[in-house]
Amino acid sequence: MIRLRHLFAHALLTFAMMNRHALADEGAMFTDWPQFHGPAHNNTASETGWRKDWPQDGPPTLWKARVGAGLASFAVVGDRVFTAGNDGHDQDTIFCLDLATGKTVWRHDYPCKSAAHMMSIVPGGPCATPCVSGGHVFAISREGDVFCLESATGALVWQKYMVRDFQGRRPVYGYAGSPVVWQDRLFLDAGGEDGSTVCLNAGTGETIWAKGKGEAGYSTPVIAQMAGQDRLLMFKGRELAVLDPKDGSAMASYATRTTDFCNCATPAITADGHIFISHTGGDGSTGLKFDGSSLTRRWNVRDLGMLYNSGVPLGKNALMVFNDSVRGVDDMVCLDLETGKALWQSGDVEKGTAIFSDGHLIVLSTKGAVLLCKPSQTGINVLARAQVLDGKCWVLPVLSHHRLLCRSNDGDLVCLDLRRP
Repeated sequence: MIRLRHLFAHALLTFAMMNRHALADEGAMFTDWPQFHGPAHNNTASETGWRKDWPQDGPPTLWKARVGAGLASFAVVGDRVFTAGNDGHDQDTIFCLDLATGKTVWRHDYPCKSAAHMMSIVPGGPCATPCVSGGHVFAISREGDVFCLESATGALVWQKYMVRDFQGRRPVYGYAGSPVVWQDRLFLDAGGEDGSTVCLNAGTGETIWAKGKGEAGYSTPVIAQMAGQDRLLMFKGRELAVLDPKDGSAMASYATRTTDFCNCATPAITADGHIFISHTGGDGSTGLKFDGSSLTRRWNVRDLGMLYNSGVPLGKNALMVFNDSVRGVDDMVCLDLETGKALWQSGDVEKGTAIFSDGHLIVLSTKGAVLLCKPSQTGINVLARAQVLDGKCWVLPVLSHHRLLCRSNDGDLVCLDLRRP
């Protein structure tokens, strides 16, 4: 009888705990983050109900890991985290980690130079973030290796080398654009004089089309609905190109370049066809309008430029950006993409990379601090700050399943718990 009472009490406690977690998660939404820039490719997560009342020393740390040097961010699908790094001894690794524990589920090692450039200031290791689609993981190395692996096991499905297989031309600082899959097609910025933009069958690696010429940029391809049609935007080394993703036909282009062809920031597109591009060269930031067959410049702000971060949308036509043209100064600007006018400007937000979720901006600063901010059309308030990493941090943070993943350039990874207690 006593044993039955204990079992009954244990069952009640278990039910209470389950009910407590159910109530804590009531109204919350959890989402995957399967590619660079997130599910909608705009640095925005539709997650809701995550914890915003951070303790003074920051959110609890779930786990830490070392993944090697690089600027690759994270893809998160279900309970798996995918990223990549370099061990400093000419070996790259594509990692699959357990989201709950940080333990390695599988890894794929391959030879790849550790140094991306002769100048030591240039971070080494992979820059491209893995993409997960259709049960496969796609990854790109600094030297142009392209991998398709089974997401469950890490088994190699197919492999290409952009320089050899597509006569590509490696950018000055190595390939950096992340893979993007759309309708079972994988898009690559290979560079070169014949077939500079490449479209592959994602499942087999076979070439569907290869079009255009010119230097590769460092930006990630974008698929967007424009003028009622699906369009592929490639911010290449010398231009923004608008292509038909089905056959690679050129729809329009806009010439702009900077030193070493460093067109890095991913273009931002509004629902009504406004396009934002930016670099730290003489052109700075430019607003374009696509009418279905041509691109027209609507505005230009020369003293606003972006290098290793891309913007974060706010509302319908605003974009929050860090101004990388101003060195050593914290300068965040919220732009009206129709006019190029600043809605607000703030020096309170430490420069870094940022994502948006549930009405809040999460920033990983270049010095390893995580900031929780509340933006509006008239300004931005910093609500909390916590130091979570050491060294330089140029990697986009990721919020998925109420876990916040942050990484340093040297490869230290921390997973913060944003689940409500």
